[in-house]
Amino acid sequence: MRSARIATLALAGAVALWSQERRYNGNGHVYFSAGVCQHNYTHIGGGGGGEAFVWRGLAVGGDIGYHRFINDTNFGLASFTVGYHFVDRKSPGKFEPFVNITPAGFYFGAGTGGAGGLGGGLNYWFKQRIGLRTEARVHVLANEEALVIVRIGLSFR
Repeated sequence: MRSARIATLALAGAVALWSQERRYNGNGHVYFSAGVCQHNYTHIGGGGGGEAFVWRGLAVGGDIGYHRFINDTNFGLASFTVGYHFVDRKSPGKFEPFVNITPAGFYFGAGTGGAGGLGGGLNYWFKQRIGLRTEARVHVLANEEALVIVRIGLSFR
C-alpha cells in the first residue's frame, strides 16, 4: 500500500510540474473520500491522481485510491478518467467546474474486476497553482456492487 501512495504522489507531482508553463495543461490532486455502497455500508478512504488536457477542456488522466468499509473490509479503486473542464486554459479563473466518466477501472479487495462510473465536481483555485477540489462519483463494479463516493482534497496546477 505504501508503494501505491508514493506512486500516486509522484503522478500528482509530475502533472503539476509538467503544467508549469503559462498555459494551464493539467492538474494533480490528492483527496480524502467518504461514501456508501448500495447495501448502505459506509466507507472512507483517500488517494490521488492527475489529468492532462488534450484539447480545449477535454482531459484524460487517472487516479488510485484505497478505501475501508466500516466493517473492516478494505478495497482499492484504480481508474482511467476522461473529463471535461469548463475553463479558459489561457486565462483560468477561480472556479472550474468539471464532469468526468470512468470508462475503465480496476477494483481490488474481496474480489477483483472492472469498474466504470461517472461524476463531476469543482476546483476552486484559492492560489494561482493550489486549489480546493470537491467531487462526487458513482462507480459500478463488475461484481454488481455500486459505490457513491464524495471526495474533498487539493488540486495542483
